[in-house]
Amino acid sequence: MNKYKLVIVFWNYYTQSSINQFYKNLVYFKKLLPENSKLLILDLTAFSLVKINNNYIHNDSEVEYLKVINISDLKKIKKNLSDFEKIYALGPINPDFKSFLIFLILRWLNLKLIFINNFGYYLKEKNVSNLNFTYKLKKFIYLRSSYYFSRILSQISIFPDIEYYFETSQERIHSMSNTTFKKIFNKIFYFKKINKKKIIRINSLYYDKVIIHKDNIISKDYIVLIDSGFDHPDRLKFEKIKNQTKHDEKRKKYFQNLHNFLKNLEKSYNKEIIFCQHPKTNYSSHDFAKLIQDEFKIIKGGSEEYIEKAEIVVFTGASSMVNKAILLKKKILYAFSTDLGKHISDKVFSFLKIINLTLINLDQFNLLDKNLVESKMLQSIDSYDEFIQNNLISKKNICSYDQIKQTLYK
Repeated sequence: MNKYKLVIVFWNYYTQSSINQFYKNLVYFKKLLPENSKLLILDLTAFSLVKINNNYIHNDSEVEYLKVINISDLKKIKKNLSDFEKIYALGPINPDFKSFLIFLILRWLNLKLIFINNFGYYLKEKNVSNLNFTYKLKKFIYLRSSYYFSRILSQISIFPDIEYYFETSQERIHSMSNTTFKKIFNKIFYFKKINKKKIIRINSLYYDKVIIHKDNIISKDYIVLIDSGFDHPDRLKFEKIKNQTKHDEKRKKYFQNLHNFLKNLEKSYNKEIIFCQHPKTNYSSHDFAKLIQDEFKIIKGGSEEYIEKAEIVVFTGASSMVNKAILLKKKILYAFSTDLGKHISDKVFSFLKIINLTLINLDQFNLLDKNLVESKMLQSIDSYDEFIQNNLISKKNICSYDQIKQTLYK
């Protein structure tokens, strides 16, 4: 029997768009398996401290699925897993209240947590100190508090520790290794510091696809807009709507300005525009979005394939898809409005300080100067190679999942 096992921990409520992404991720996860092994999905949603309606439908015969209902089930699983020398688990990294018991179960099962960010550079806020106290408090409650809590309990072996962190971006590795919180922890938990686990740099998922499909012809058939969603739930979680009327007015102005810009772009380049909606955003409830929907081709899902066929890729917010557009050396525009709020604004402008991409201010846009915009986009492409080296490719001609396997099963 193989001495290694890979487990996917299913533990939370997932929206339908997240479930669809989970199905796609299974293709990647199966490539991480040790020899003569089968992927296991361990469904622990029954142990959430908040009732979860599980909408996952298992129909992959190549993947084992176990839904745990009670303690008796857990004991059977622990006995079966005891044959393995090491079991790696992809699943919850930062807990919240409802997942507290699940983390205790993972520790009892002796599962070693691993985390994978294989997209590339992770757009993040860098000027949080300039934001108001209420916003920073919400950010701490929703994001940081659970992280600090889990790290403390991991250090004292109540929660499982993270065995490996696989990351594509060298900049992110540097920032994770030099946080004030980490420095304080290294002093408090000195012995844990000596035995600390590794952060391993890997290639981007997008580079994997370049290797696998290297004979594919990258075309320039379209202008592709990757929309981050004016009413994206993650944005509204931090920036609550205080005045619905004012919010509706901002949305209307945003779509009017975006529509005007896209019509200019379409006319200047004589290219069909593909508008890629964000899967987590509800567009149908807003009449203002019909300005876009009535005149351009709308898709929801499949944006990666359209980026490959784009002459120009337009981004409206903090999308990880920008990594793929840079890797494929596409011309890139950021069409941005401050009406998207401080949370998104800080992410976008912090990113544009790292790589000089062309910005269109939708709030002040009137008419497109094609020659000027074209010149700026071509100049930006000259800076792509450094970004790719630092954030997308750590070693050429090897897929990220093979890099991960070399570490896990050495």
